[in-house]
Amino acid sequence: MEDKAERYCTIEESLIEACKEVNLMRKGLLPEQKNWREWIEDLRKEYADELSEEVVVPKKKVAVRW
Repeated sequence: MEDKAERYCTIEESLIEACKEVNLMRKGLLPEQKNWREWIEDLRKEYADELSEEVVVPKKKVAVRW
């Protein structure tokens, strides 16, 4: 029995859509994307109540030398 991987779209369709998106980027028609720093800051604001500001320093485990 061969299990074929099911794709949402063909490779050809995927490449065509990617090229269209690149062309829109070059023309400046796509909305500006946030960088990862802005994305992290938004997550911190959203989950501020769930995140604790306490810094927990784990105890270091040191091997005993004889």
